[in-house]
Amino acid sequence: MATLTLSGVDKAYDKLQVVHGVDLDIADGEFVVFVGPSGCGKSTLLRMIAGLEEITAGTVAIDGRRVNELSPAERGIAMVFQTYALYPHKDVYGNMAFALKHAGVDRQTIDERVRMAAEILGLEPLLKRRPKQLSGGQRQRVAIGRAIVRDPKIFLFDEPLSNLDAALRVQMRVEILKLHQRLRSTMVYVTHDQVEAMTLADRIVVLNGGVVEQVGTPMALYHHPANRFVAEFIGSPRMNLMPARPVGRENGSAVVEIAGGARLSIPVDPAENGAVGDDWQLGVRPEHLAVTAPDAAAGQPGALSGAVTVVERLGGETLVHAAIDGADTLVVKAGGDASLRLGDRIAVVPALDECHLFDAAGRALAKPRRAALDVERPRHDA
Repeated sequence: MATLTLSGVDKAYDKLQVVHGVDLDIADGEFVVFVGPSGCGKSTLLRMIAGLEEITAGTVAIDGRRVNELSPAERGIAMVFQTYALYPHKDVYGNMAFALKHAGVDRQTIDERVRMAAEILGLEPLLKRRPKQLSGGQRQRVAIGRAIVRDPKIFLFDEPLSNLDAALRVQMRVEILKLHQRLRSTMVYVTHDQVEAMTLADRIVVLNGGVVEQVGTPMALYHHPANRFVAEFIGSPRMNLMPARPVGRENGSAVVEIAGGARLSIPVDPAENGAVGDDWQLGVRPEHLAVTAPDAAAGQPGALSGAVTVVERLGGETLVHAAIDGADTLVVKAGGDASLRLGDRIAVVPALDECHLFDAAGRALAKPRRAALDVERPRHDA
């Protein structure tokens, strides 16, 4: 296990800057996930940590020791790639043992490490099989086992589940989480899937265009996104946004006017100020909207009327798309047995304490903090 520190890390290809001044401290035994859309720089950042990409500027340190000039083999890391890259002519045992043999490790130690990894990953019955005789999930476990036998200081995962089907992704997510709980090793994981990030991470690093937008625990990012980008990226289905015009303040809340002239009082931090008349946006997650009959919503703050345009029945829950009068379509998460049909007139009522406000620049107006969320913002925001 080891600590990992990134200080002012940049990456440029000629004049194209793809990673911008990343500062990050990863604790011993922590599971950190880099998440963001394609092309945001997350895999490039991981490869710089591994030593597979040259760092343009800044420092990468493992256990306080600068490793910029060290080769990947000298850094004490092991990387699991998106592709399994198994040797087709070797069995499972041979694939996991190969790197140790190449490093000159004695036969007994190799056998002990391979069998330990096989026991952790449930590969013991498969040690004599070749890759073509394995399923996708089994092949990925072999690739992870190949990393475990090296006993690295830090595990790096570069979208290891992206080639698996949906059911296997869920299964492997659970297995990786169990692996971390058992080994307590420092792990850095890259994915574009925010569900993977939320379920695996101790902390999430949200990247956009090579810039760290926010760092924090999954629930901190969910409840207190730093800006509109993070708010839309974290959470599934994504957050609903609608225009909101600030008209004043009252009792520690910002008062905004939304579609149809409705006025809402949204709790915000007392230190937050916004210019009245600016173009803001109100954000509310699908699970924080309630569907009711138009008559029943009369008099409720922020109630919006509209018509059902799409109903997605997912079993335990139903996603209702509603075209709101004078506004864009909202997605509402309702119960699985919600009796709604296309064209039904409904009212949608937001939970005001769960609403978010974003100013014209996309910055979130801070909400009163929830206990134990442990929000950490990037240093360039300090």
